[in-house]
This record gives sequence, structure tokens and C-alpha cells, in this order.
Amino acid sequence: MELLKNQEKIIAIHNFMMELEDRNHSLTKPEIYRKYESVLSEITPIDIFFLPMYQNNTSFSIDDIKETAGKFVNVFYHGLEQHQPSSYDSNLLIYLLRENDAIEKHLNKIKPYFKRSEILEHKEEILTTIEQCMQFERKFLKREMILFSVLEHHLPTTKPLEVLWSLHDDARSTLKLLLQELRQQQPDITSLIFLIGDYYNLIYGINTKEKLILFPVANQVLSTEEKQNIFEESKEYGYVFIDDIPKPSSDTNNDVILDGFIKTSTGELSIQEFDGIMRYIPIDITFVDKDDKVRYFNNRKERHFPRNPSIIGRLVKHCHPPKSVHIVEQIVTAFKKGDKDIAEFWITFNNMFLYITYYAVRLKKGEYLGTLEVSQDVTRIRTLEGQQRLLDWA
Repeated sequence: MELLKNQEKIIAIHNFMMELEDRNHSLTKPEIYRKYESVLSEITPIDIFFLPMYQNNTSFSIDDIKETAGKFVNVFYHGLEQHQPSSYDSNLLIYLLRENDAIEKHLNKIKPYFKRSEILEHKEEILTTIEQCMQFERKFLKREMILFSVLEHHLPTTKPLEVLWSLHDDARSTLKLLLQELRQQQPDITSLIFLIGDYYNLIYGINTKEKLILFPVANQVLSTEEKQNIFEESKEYGYVFIDDIPKPSSDTNNDVILDGFIKTSTGELSIQEFDGIMRYIPIDITFVDKDDKVRYFNNRKERHFPRNPSIIGRLVKHCHPPKSVHIVEQIVTAFKKGDKDIAEFWITFNNMFLYITYYAVRLKKGEYLGTLEVSQDVTRIRTLEGQQRLLDWA
């Protein structure tokens, strides 16, 4: 009976959303709201992940969903707010909330300067504060690489998580444009006002969606052990503007170095030797199996792109921003069909010139085993000229 009631509620909320978006509807928006007011008051955070509009097979694009997400969160606000825990008992959610509070406190410092007449007068203070917002990348990566990875195993759809990741990307892009404008000798005041407003709306909007939906859902579906593991793993990135984070537990190293050897036609290595080589080889390696799941990455100290143990077993398409998923899928599909064996890219990233290559890994008979992603910093290599045949450690 409870299941049927929940299904009826989901259908009713979906109908409300569709009617609200119907420009030709005979009722006004307030009338539509009043029609569904009682069911909207019953909406819970987990309900969001069962709505047809947010399913993986939805006909709505990420951009379509983003366009209406803020409006629907506002409409659902009172119902969702009723289901907010008064407090959390896991370090993970306590610190994620503290981080969001610290971020908003940081942004609020320069709000008084956002009048047209004062922006240029306080430009340097605004620039310093906005430059510090580059630290928000740590917040985004913890969600994208760790929290989302674990949540995907518990939820009926990943679409709301993809939308959040896309909003992270929007915030990244807007911050870049905002910093470019602030660093101009004579910034355009109209552009500045627009970019500042856009950036603030994005960050506060993301935080609101986390508080009302993401965190309560994580608290509901994740086990105590999973939450603690995510918390420990997240310490690699740290928390924005928070220094009093407990040090990583000594027993959280998930590496299991087994006895034994890896034997091939070209030699053999102990598993310890193999692990050491993979940690020191000057390239980043990620292997995705024939089922499109991440199976391995070498844990170099200075990886070009973030990788965390939580991504093991994750579908590769969920390891990339929504805007680039179609490229990943195009490569993997071509490899599986046998149409292609390699895909190459070269980009400038974090002051490095990276050469990124994808290889189709096959058995000798051609059977597809998976895809190997290899990235290498070739910045210095591109500057080499002539020859060096003698040892020179100077």
C-alpha cells in the first residue's frame, strides 16, 4: 500500500511539473500550484530521484533540466525542508555542511560592495576574494569523484548528479570569465555586475540543492561505513576554508599488496614491484574493462586528473563531465566495433601540455578487453633540442 501511495505521489508531482511548463495550460501558475499543493507538501528528497523527468532515459537534456531546476527546487522547498534532519551524526555530512557555510560566509564578505557605484572602488578587495574562490574546486571534486561514485550504486537514476556536475562546470566557466574581467585595467562594469550575479546564483543554488536534496539522500541511502570511507577518502582534497579536519586514519589505506608474481612472455614481476613501477612511471594510466567500468588506475603522487578508489567499478561515462560524455562513448563504441584502435588529444591544462591517448586493448585474436587511457605531461619534452648523450645531473 505504501509503495502504491508513493507511486501515485510521484505521478502527481510529475503531472504538476508538466502542467507548470505547459505555456498553453488553461490554468494560471498559481492555480496549478494550488491544485497540487497538498502533494507538494509531502515531497521528500529521495522522491527527486524517482521523478520521470530526472530518469536516465528521460527525453529532457541536461540543459533542459538545468533551466527549470532552480524553479522546481523553489516550488518544492517547503516540502523538502520538512524532511531536513535537525543534525547529522556522520563526519562526512557535518563537514560538507560546514564547508558550504564557510563558502557562503566567504562570499558574503564582499556583498556590500556590489552596488554599481562601489564595485570599481573596491575592485582589488573583490578580486582577492574571488581569486580565493578557485579553492571551490576541492568541493566540486569531492562530489564528482567520490560522493557521486558511491551514490550511483544506490539510486535509480544518476541524472540529478549529472545536473549537479554540469552546474559545477558552469560555476568553473563563470569564475574564469569573472576573474578575466576583474583583472582588466578598465573592467566593464555591466559585465562585472552580470558575472558576479551569475556566479553567486550558481554557488548558492548548488549549495541549496545539496542541503535540501543531496545530503539528506546521502544520509538515507549510504551505510555508516560508506559515509566514513567517503569522509576519509575526501581528506585528500581537504575542505574549503576549514582547517580543523581530522588527519586520515592510519587504517584507511585500501592497498592490498599480495605475495606472488605476474608472469608474462617478456618476464615476471612481484606484485610489489609492479605496484612500485605503476606509482613511479611518469604517465597516468586508467583501464576501463569491456563492460565500460573502471578497473584500475595507477596511483601516482601527482596525477594530471583526479582519481580516487571510489571510482573503481564506476561506469566510465560517469567519470567525466556531462558535456564530454558523448566523446567518451564515441571512442568506446568505435573500439568495441573494431573501427578504431587509438584516439589522441593534446591540451593545455594547469600550465601543462598534456598528450592524452586512448588505446583499444585486445587479445591477439582481436577480442576487445577494454580501453586504456594514458596521459603524459610533455611540456618539457616539447622544448628539447639537439642531443644529450652524456650524464648531466647539474
